[in-house]
Amino acid sequence: MTVSVGDPPLPLAMTLDRIRALADEGRLDMDEILDPVALSERAGVPLAVTLALLRGEECARPAPGGAEERVRRRAAFLYAVSRDVHGRPYPVGEIAAAIGAPPRWVDALVSGRKPPHLRHCKAFAAFFGRDASFLTDTPAQAVSRALRPTLESLDYRSGTLMADLADQYGLVAVSTRGRPLTRTQEALLLGMITRMLSAEPRAEVAR
Repeated sequence: MTVSVGDPPLPLAMTLDRIRALADEGRLDMDEILDPVALSERAGVPLAVTLALLRGEECARPAPGGAEERVRRRAAFLYAVSRDVHGRPYPVGEIAAAIGAPPRWVDALVSGRKPPHLRHCKAFAAFFGRDASFLTDTPAQAVSRALRPTLESLDYRSGTLMADLADQYGLVAVSTRGRPLTRTQEALLLGMITRMLSAEPRAEVAR
């Protein structure tokens, strides 16, 4: 089985160390930053395993079945938690047509059964807006990769971040629909906005 993936993420211990250092620097709440339930869902890793990894525990035994079994479990998980615009599971036929795979292959994959081959896995992951790495990462890699946006947001954080955003992009307020943000939530949100705006050409932002 070969599923093409991108570069591996930072080691989880390094990611957590950098997040903790940035949180300490900004006097932010680590319990808010490292929400294990949300992190488990983003990573596709069981909650108990996610909690153990956040405590610094290693997964001593690999999951039975090796890499192929991990791909099947992650694919079934991804299908189970994804919904179309109507809030319903995606039809197998729609997925199959979009990725150029036989419907029976997609049905076998999303049900957790062993498919006849795995060559469509990259396209399957892309259908749900994920990289192929979502299917192939080890639990520690998956959690580290899921934490990367958080780390990037904290890296962008500064004491005058809102002022910087107002100066560069004209952003003067963030609507939270009447729900106040904690200091930690505000730092993460403003970091995310900064990353998004920084990725856009300045001419596009100014329009």
